[in-house]
Amino acid sequence: MQSASLARAKIQTPRFRSGLIERNELEQQLGHAVANRRLVLLVAPAGYGKTAALSRQLQRLPPGCAVAWFTADEDDDLQRLLAHLIEALEPLDPPWRLAPEALFERVAQGRLRETAIAFLSTLEATETPGHGVIVLDDLHAIADARVFEFLGHLLEGLPPNWTLVIASRVEPPLALARWRSRRELAEFDETALSFSKKEVQDLWRHATGEDDAKQADRLLERTQGWAAGLSLSIEASQGSAARTPMDPRHSRRHLFDYLASEVLEDLPGELQAFLLRCSFLSELTVPRCEQVSGNPRAAELLEEIERRRLFSSVLDGEELTLRLHDLFRDFLEERLRRLHPEEVPMLLRRAAQGEADPLRRTLTYLRAGAWDDAEQSLASGTADMLADDRSAQILRIIEQFPADIQARSPVLAYARGLCAWPRYQYATARSSMEHAAAGFDALGRHDDAQHARAMQALAMIFCGQMQAARRLGQAIRSRPMDLETETLSEVIDFWYEGHHGPVDGPGHRLAKVVDLLTRGASAELWFRCMALFNIFIGRPGVSAQLQRLLRGARTAAGEGHWSLHVMEAWLLLWQGRIAELGTVLQDIEEDSRWLGEPSGLRIRLATLKVMYQVARGDMDDLRATRDVIAAHTSLLDRSSDMYLAVLGILVKACVALEDWTSVRTYLRTFHVEAGRENPGTQMLIDSFKAQFALHEGRIGEALTMLRELVTRSSLLDTVYLDVTVRTQLALAELADGSPAAAWRALEPLVRQVTASGNVGQVLIVGMPVLSRLSLASWDGAASKEGLAVLRQWVETARHFKVGAQEKPRSPAAQQDAGLSPRELEVLALLTHGQSNKLIARTLDLSPHTVKRHVARILDRLDLASRMQAANWYRAHFGGG
Repeated sequence: MQSASLARAKIQTPRFRSGLIERNELEQQLGHAVANRRLVLLVAPAGYGKTAALSRQLQRLPPGCAVAWFTADEDDDLQRLLAHLIEALEPLDPPWRLAPEALFERVAQGRLRETAIAFLSTLEATETPGHGVIVLDDLHAIADARVFEFLGHLLEGLPPNWTLVIASRVEPPLALARWRSRRELAEFDETALSFSKKEVQDLWRHATGEDDAKQADRLLERTQGWAAGLSLSIEASQGSAARTPMDPRHSRRHLFDYLASEVLEDLPGELQAFLLRCSFLSELTVPRCEQVSGNPRAAELLEEIERRRLFSSVLDGEELTLRLHDLFRDFLEERLRRLHPEEVPMLLRRAAQGEADPLRRTLTYLRAGAWDDAEQSLASGTADMLADDRSAQILRIIEQFPADIQARSPVLAYARGLCAWPRYQYATARSSMEHAAAGFDALGRHDDAQHARAMQALAMIFCGQMQAARRLGQAIRSRPMDLETETLSEVIDFWYEGHHGPVDGPGHRLAKVVDLLTRGASAELWFRCMALFNIFIGRPGVSAQLQRLLRGARTAAGEGHWSLHVMEAWLLLWQGRIAELGTVLQDIEEDSRWLGEPSGLRIRLATLKVMYQVARGDMDDLRATRDVIAAHTSLLDRSSDMYLAVLGILVKACVALEDWTSVRTYLRTFHVEAGRENPGTQMLIDSFKAQFALHEGRIGEALTMLRELVTRSSLLDTVYLDVTVRTQLALAELADGSPAAAWRALEPLVRQVTASGNVGQVLIVGMPVLSRLSLASWDGAASKEGLAVLRQWVETARHFKVGAQEKPRSPAAQQDAGLSPRELEVLALLTHGQSNKLIARTLDLSPHTVKRHVARILDRLDLASRMQAANWYRAHFGGG
């Protein structure tokens, strides 16, 4: 793909094929600095040969040294810098323990120190036979202050076998005094980079074939050893002896005038026009230059630029790729804007049209002032970026539009709302989608307006505005609907009927949702629709439809997204397959660490762990999970139902732990605000209040609340609501001396679980509750078959109780250390020296999947590097 080629161009060390002379003194000093200092700094104005000096120095590094090069430009920020550095390190197969893309989310959250620590950990574990060098060229082009904060953290922890090299026109805002005092900084300014007398003589001889010391001395006197001035002056002297050598003390205006008169105007007219029109391109390739310049002779003209050595360097690759010196490119762009200002927007649009990367394409349209094209570019890339959890990048692009366009654009409002959705920021999603719908309506974009209204209605449901959401949903259905709108409309009704009935409404609606999605929905829409369906897993037909949804999502989008593992875990929990659930939870835990523990995944994992740990009676781990949830509640949007749901899980954990002091504290603040429609949550709160009353011996009060709740709990069941109400009511009736009433409360649950086989829904009340019910004096009120079912529940819970299944691992299990067959295949190939790319090709996997497997291998073996993993494999399986 073309964008991939251009991205690689930014991380290639420029190559100067000819025209360079030996500069032994500079090269020795620079070589010593690169090998021995933490930070090497080349700071000088344009044209002092910083890039050429570094390029030549890196070519002289001993074999086995690792190099990661990055050329900055004005569009770069910290996220793009990280993306390119990650790609530059790729040939070294760094053993990432955190998904590289997860670093972008940490940057978006302002967690720059954590980002640097994760990057440094990987750098330290990366195996390099020799020294490692990270080069950041043209760093002055970057305006993002976060870049320098990140680099400060990077320098603090840089491994001793790595050096950071920065080339810039201005001194970067880093704590340089600290590194100077520690003698860990080497600096090269314009004095150090200037050509010496001998070097000017050598350059003159190399360029002209003449040994003229006087002419070389005059050249040195006028240029003061400035590399660009020397090059320009020699070029000029070969054309006309009357031309004056270039003086570095001249202004930028004088320099540009000199470039115009002594360089550009001596070129053929076709080549002049070609250079001017391609000056917006950071890298020059034949397809891009043909598209932007409109000249079909781009291949011949690029070869001519290279032949003339017109301030360009060559980048290695399958196709000819040149990079113009930024000083020369600045001159060309300035001249184009001055001579042909009317062409600038058109040329930038052409450059954007040829860019496949949505981020770079949108930024180029923004430079052109082509706001509509920039919006469309962002809109076309949003779905894929959201499917890859890149919402932070979308929001940063939106921030670069002019403020008035941000305020009125429905496209940007819609993208902002979609980014808020997976972050559970439902109030933001609601207002953004309302704005988007109105804007799309005004533009006559009916389908887009319908999409926005549907998302607005869903956000309203999660903000407790269910009747208003229902009315909006009906209005949506009264108009033509495409596949996406029809699917979202069914999702709206799923949620409404889940909270208001009928009891089988969610199952029927979810069946329709899956039917519609399988007609060709995007991966992003599958994942958007999957959020939190598990809340009604106990309702008729829902668990079966969740299995269909899971299978369909895997077919549409593969196995990669963490939400698939979460849904699988809920199904295993409901079916009572606790041992398998433990394995899946371990996978989700590893997914969470790999992705940098995103907040959405972290809270959903904690919710599952509460259920799992209650079922297993693992009180120590339950306390730790309870504390994680308590810390996380402060980060949630309190205007959304997600906050109430998480608070409910927190109280459930405290009840299971018999931490009644915390239960009392939480119940004081756990309430549904006036005007908010959430009957399920209100019933859950009342069930907790009843349990607390029962604990304190206020049996009558508990009975009053529970008898009222049981009339509605099966109709409006949410995960553990009905099972909690019925088991607690049975205990309260038994305490009140009414076993018959207790059995009437419990019997429907017994019948339901017996019919469905989904024993997990009763295991999540905990073995102490189930044991008290099975050992109670029922005085003939309970049938023999019913008591047998109760005892079976207890035995099942006892079987899964923590410690009950702890058995010595088999020799085979000890041999593979819990690695899956696929992970063992990856490890075997890794041991034989294959890179991630080769492993991916051999096993028909994506390189990203191979990285994930390597991270899991290192996690499960508790190792730090690929070499250690290979040694482990040889020790256990032989070979190598």
